[in-house]
Amino acid sequence: MALAAARRPGAAQPREGSRCRGRARAAHGPPPVRPRLIDSLPDSLPAMPFDSVTLSALVFGLISAATLPVGAAVGVLWRPPDRVMAFLLAFGGGALLAALTIDLIAPGVDRGHFRDLALGAIIGGTLFKLLDWAVNRQGGYLRKPSTALNFWRNQARRRLRRVLAGIRRIPALAALSPETLDRLLGIVQIQEFPAHRCLYRADDPPSYMYVILDGAVELSDPAAGGRVFEHLGRHDAFGRMSFISDLPRATEAHTAADTKLLLIPREAFMRLVSECSELRAVLGGLLRDAELTQYLEERHGLSDDAIERWRQEALTELDTEGAYDPPIEPQQISEEPVELMRDEPRLGFFPGLSEATLRRIAARLVHKRAPDGYNFFHQGQPAERLYLLRRGTVYLFDRDQRSRRPQVVEAGEGFGGFAFFTEGLHAATAVAHDEVEVSELRRRDFEQLLTDLPELRARLADYLKRNPVRAYLTEQQHLGAKRAAAWMDRAAKRVAGGHVVPSLAEMTRQVAGHKGAAVAMFLGMTLDGIPESFVIGANVLVTGGISLSLLGGLFLANLPEALSSAAGMKEQGLGVPRILAMWTSLMLMTGLGAALGAVVLADASAEVFALIEGVAAGAMLTMVAETMLPEAFHKGGGVVGLSTLAGFLLAIYFNTL
Repeated sequence: MALAAARRPGAAQPREGSRCRGRARAAHGPPPVRPRLIDSLPDSLPAMPFDSVTLSALVFGLISAATLPVGAAVGVLWRPPDRVMAFLLAFGGGALLAALTIDLIAPGVDRGHFRDLALGAIIGGTLFKLLDWAVNRQGGYLRKPSTALNFWRNQARRRLRRVLAGIRRIPALAALSPETLDRLLGIVQIQEFPAHRCLYRADDPPSYMYVILDGAVELSDPAAGGRVFEHLGRHDAFGRMSFISDLPRATEAHTAADTKLLLIPREAFMRLVSECSELRAVLGGLLRDAELTQYLEERHGLSDDAIERWRQEALTELDTEGAYDPPIEPQQISEEPVELMRDEPRLGFFPGLSEATLRRIAARLVHKRAPDGYNFFHQGQPAERLYLLRRGTVYLFDRDQRSRRPQVVEAGEGFGGFAFFTEGLHAATAVAHDEVEVSELRRRDFEQLLTDLPELRARLADYLKRNPVRAYLTEQQHLGAKRAAAWMDRAAKRVAGGHVVPSLAEMTRQVAGHKGAAVAMFLGMTLDGIPESFVIGANVLVTGGISLSLLGGLFLANLPEALSSAAGMKEQGLGVPRILAMWTSLMLMTGLGAALGAVVLADASAEVFALIEGVAAGAMLTMVAETMLPEAFHKGGGVVGLSTLAGFLLAIYFNTL
């Protein structure tokens, strides 16, 4: 930038040897006792509002951070689309990168203090990382989606390595390479289940393999009257034989206490197997295991010859195609599930849905046969499945009914639906009369369908408002009429908004685990703001004002940053007044930090000035690289590159004015 010829009162003092962007010092007159950093204020810079550099830095700091409370106020009321926020974050990040380089780093290099600047930048970046790590351990990572995502990913990677190293039933998984472990990390899930929750039943598809992280699980044999034959504890794996053979479950699994599980989904695992030779080798070893032979003999009645033929075929297909067929053909049913749902009269949920939606639901149904007297569920048990009766009769017994006469469910009707849709408890006990055939919709599959199908969400929202549901809540669940109406209204709104399953459940648990999470989040936000406030102070001291590029970059960066973070803080349960107070105080601290930066640097020697300048710039650059740009990429993906470039070029253009 060209510098104006006239000197200004109150302009900052230059140091000996300072070239101030290549302009030579005036040749006339004796040198002042304390040389100034600049000859004058550039014409394109906003003028200092006061003769005092400190007060001017304070004002410019407040102006640059004024968008923080504004963005927070908008964020608690409305959140713009992610791609818009990604564009703003990346644009501001690009502008800041250019402004820091031109307005802070380049002048120090021009003055011949690169070593001091570089040392300061290393110190600043390292200091930022250490403080960021300390704050994150107390819950400060929750201040932004990007820092939360990165923290959880690192935590999950370390946890997965520990779990696989301690697993007792599949030791081969502990020897996987770091690259394969990271790919496996992308598909595993962590879930918590209360005591006495059914994890799977006989004839369920082998959707997951499970590893116990904490708690206890019991395996029972339905062929032996439900006898528990194995008690499992921490780091035990189960469900692995059906997972490997791709056969329906032959046993049942229930939690014996509150339990945390690691789940490996089979469909995603097999996709990795087809792409990863290391996982194919592990799976090939499991196919050769003698335990699999015993399982196929005892649970599915296969002969040794049939098992060996299938094993050889499976190993060949695994090597050539990365997948294989199960040793037994899956059960075929004569009835078309779509036709059954289209005409189902008892629940009245499925009729009227489009053909495409019905087919998506039908693909998730589990088809089973049950003998006479089989209990599908008991009264007071949590509703985990919805049932469609294809053949036979089912009796529903309600012990609270005086007549003790059961309701009769005929073929073509559904049962267990009201409790299933309201996530409540079954109001009756369902018992098979003679041999029956049913199709089951499991809760996990239903929740996934709700996520994928807007039509299904709209139907559920409408269904929850209907009179039969109201009657179920008042008569069977004993809710008062007002409470039932209020629950139905809240539930319908949540479903219509796509929030049937809280997407922030894991985050909420993390917040609850950190008693000082709100304070740590505030410290984390302050940590992000300290470098930029010092940069403002240095900029005012060097130039007598603040460059348009730096001011624009801070403005564009602070607004979306505050907007997205405030919205996330509200979703985590922080009150609106507390959120606004946090961001307003951060604005005030930015102004004070800018003033402090100007005071600290005013009496510094040229070398110390460059060192401190480098500390602020290094911390700022580290913050941009680790929070702003990852946040933008997390929200917008491909929009980040060009928007960062646009901000960078605009900042450079401002410096040519």
